[in-house]
Amino acid sequence: MAKKSSNMIIYLTLVIITVCGICLWKFSGFNHEDGKFNMILVSFLAVTFIRIIIFTPLKFVIMSLDAAWWPLQQPPVGPDENANVESFMDKLRIKLRTLRSELIITESHRNEEVNLKYRVITEELYLTAKVFLVFLGMVLVLFDDFLYFNTKTIQHLFEYNHKFTRGLSSLTELLKVYEFIEFSLIRAFTSENNTIGGAPWIYSECNRLLGVVRLRQLRTENNRMGLHDPVFTERDYMEGWKLPYERQPYTNKFWTIYKPWVSTDYGIRDNLILGIVHHGQHLSYPETKGYINLLSDTRFKSFKILDYLIDKKWLDSNTSALFMDFSLYNADANTFSVCTLWVEQFPFGGIDTHVQVESNVFIDQIGHFSIIGMLMIFISFIICTQFARAFFVKVWYDPHSLKTLWVMLDALIVLLSILIAALLFIRGSLVQSMIHKVEISVMVDFIDFREPARLNYFADVLKGFAVALVTMRLWKVMQFAGTFQLFTETLALAWRALFFTVLITIIFIVALGIAAVTINGNHTIHFSDLDSAIVTLMCFTFGYARQVNPPDLFYGGMWLGLILYAMMGFVVKFLLINLIISMLRAQLTSAKVERDHTEKRCISFLEFLRVEYADYINFVLKVTGLKKGYNPYSGTVAENIQRKLDKDEINNEKRHKDPTAMHNNPIDEDILQLRYRERIERTFTLAAILQTQMELLERLMFGDEDGNLPDLNQDEEPGPSNRKREEQIAPSTF
Repeated sequence: MAKKSSNMIIYLTLVIITVCGICLWKFSGFNHEDGKFNMILVSFLAVTFIRIIIFTPLKFVIMSLDAAWWPLQQPPVGPDENANVESFMDKLRIKLRTLRSELIITESHRNEEVNLKYRVITEELYLTAKVFLVFLGMVLVLFDDFLYFNTKTIQHLFEYNHKFTRGLSSLTELLKVYEFIEFSLIRAFTSENNTIGGAPWIYSECNRLLGVVRLRQLRTENNRMGLHDPVFTERDYMEGWKLPYERQPYTNKFWTIYKPWVSTDYGIRDNLILGIVHHGQHLSYPETKGYINLLSDTRFKSFKILDYLIDKKWLDSNTSALFMDFSLYNADANTFSVCTLWVEQFPFGGIDTHVQVESNVFIDQIGHFSIIGMLMIFISFIICTQFARAFFVKVWYDPHSLKTLWVMLDALIVLLSILIAALLFIRGSLVQSMIHKVEISVMVDFIDFREPARLNYFADVLKGFAVALVTMRLWKVMQFAGTFQLFTETLALAWRALFFTVLITIIFIVALGIAAVTINGNHTIHFSDLDSAIVTLMCFTFGYARQVNPPDLFYGGMWLGLILYAMMGFVVKFLLINLIISMLRAQLTSAKVERDHTEKRCISFLEFLRVEYADYINFVLKVTGLKKGYNPYSGTVAENIQRKLDKDEINNEKRHKDPTAMHNNPIDEDILQLRYRERIERTFTLAAILQTQMELLERLMFGDEDGNLPDLNQDEEPGPSNRKREEQIAPSTF
C-alpha cells in the first residue's frame, strides 16, 4: 500500500521559524520607536513592490532569452523508479470517494457552460469584494476626527470676536479689515519684543505661523455694474494706483515696496495645481490673479507695512476681494492648518466675509499609524497588486476584451489607484522640500502649503471615484443574485418613463425656484439666488423642511406665497416623487412576474458553491458542530421514511390546491423529467456506494494486506498469515 505524502514537515518548519523570530524580536533587547518600526515596514513594502514590478519581469525576460538562445538538452524519458503502485484497497477507496462526489454532482451540475460562468463569477466576486473592503477599510483607518474639531475651532476663532482679537463677521466695511489684520494677524502671532520668527498664537501655544501672512487683492478697472461681469485688472501701477507705470532699477529684486502695486505672474505649475476659483456671494474670484503684499515676522515691521498700505490707500472702492492666506502648524498634534480668510466687497460698498480652513497631516503619517493601520496598508498593497495582475493578465491574453465596458472599468480603477499613489508621493516630496525651506530660509517668505493641500484634495477626490467604480464593478458581479437581476431588469424596463418623469420634475423644480427667487430673493437667504433655491427645494422635497417656513415666501403677497408653498409641498413632494415611486413599483411587479414565469433549468450560484466547495463547507460544519446528524425521531428507519413520504404528499396536495402557487411556479414537463432522472441517478449511486462499502469491509476483514480474498476452492491448511488473522477475528465473534 502506497503511503500518502504529507506537508507536516514544512508546516512544522514554518512554525519553528516563526516562534524563533518572535522570541528574538521580543527578548533580544532591541526596541524601535513606533514611527521607526513603521518606516522599516514601509521600506520593506517598497522594496517588495519594486522587486515584484521591476526586477521579477526582468528576471523572467532574461530566463526566457537564455532558454530561447541556448536551449538545454532534454534528458531521455524513462520510467519513474519511485512511482507509487496503488493496491486494490486504494482503488476501492478512490472509487468510494468518487461515488460520494457523484452523489451531489447531479445532471444539473454537469452543464459545463454554466459551471464556467459561475467559476468566473466566483473569482471576480472574491477579488472585487476584497478590493471594495480594502478601500472601505483604508477610508476608516485614515479618517481622523481630530482634524474636524481643529478646523471648527480655528474657524470659530477667526470668525467671531474674542478677548484679544476681532472676528471677520463683525466687519461692516472694507477699511475695517486693517483693524482685523492688526489685532488678529499681527498682534496674535508676534510678541512685543519683536522676536524674529514670530511667537506662538495667542490662543494656542502649540500653534505657530509658518512663514508670513500673504495679502492678495483682486481689483476691477471700473466698479460700475453692467450686463457683463467686471474684468479683474492685471496692469502694473505706481504707488497709490497711479498711472503710467514706471519700472525702477532693481525693483524686481530689492524694492519690495513696489510689489503691492504690481500684478502677480503665475506659472504653469501654479495654474495647474492652484487653478481654482473662489465663489462669493457676488462674483467668482480666481486664485491665480491679483496684487500681493507680504507681512513680516515681527510686530514692528508688520505695523510699518500696514501703515504704508493705509497711507497709500491700497484698499479702495475698486477693490473687489481681499484674500489673507497663511498656514499654522500644531506641533503637538502634527497638524497643518491652511487658512484662507477673504473679504468680498459689493459695488454699493457692503462686504461679505468668508473663512476657509483645511486641516491636514502632511508629515510622519506612517509613524502615527497603529498596528491595525499598518496591517491595512500591507493588505491593501497585496490586494491591489492582485487586482492589477488579474487585469493585465486578462488584457494580455485577450486584447479585444479591453473594448468591453466592464474591462474598461477595471482599467479605470487601476489607473486611478496609480494616480492616487503618484499624487501622494508628489505631495510627500513637496512637503519635505517646504519643511527644508522652513529650516534654512528667512521667515519673511510666504510658504504656500496650499499646494500639498490641493494635492491631498485631488487624491481624496480620486479615492472617491475609485470607490464608486469598485462599487459599480461589485454591482455587476452581484448580478448572479435574483434580487440584483430583478432590480436591474426593472431599471431596464422603466428607464424611458423614469427619464422623462425625472426630466419633468427637474423642469418643474427649476421653474418654481426661478419664481421664488424673483419674488423673495432680496429678503431671504434660502432664495437669494437660483442655486440656493434649487438646493432648498430639493431638501424640502426629500423631507428636510425645517429650514423653510411659509413666511419666507410671503414677500410677494401672502396668497401668492401660500400657492408657492402648496406647490412645493404637494406637487413636488407628493405628486411627482410618488409618481416616480409608483412607476418603479409597477415595473418591479411586472419584472418579478416575468422572472417567476421564466423556466429555471440550471442550478443557482449558491448550489454551484455548495458542490464546488463541498469539502471545505463540510469541514467547517464539522469543526463548528453545525453539521446535522441523523435523528431517528424515536422510530425505525422504515417509519422515518414513511413519515417523510407522508409529509411530502401533504405539501404537494397543498401546492396543487393553491392557485397562486400554481401560477407563480408553472409545471414544466422537462423540469419534472430532469428531477426524475436525478432521483434515479442518486438511487443508483447510493446502491453503488453501499456495494463498494460492503466490498471494502469484506476485504478488510477477510483479505490480506493488499485486500486479496482467500481462494475458497483450495483445501489446504491455513498458513501462518491466515491462522494469525483468524486468531484476531475469532474473539470478536463471541
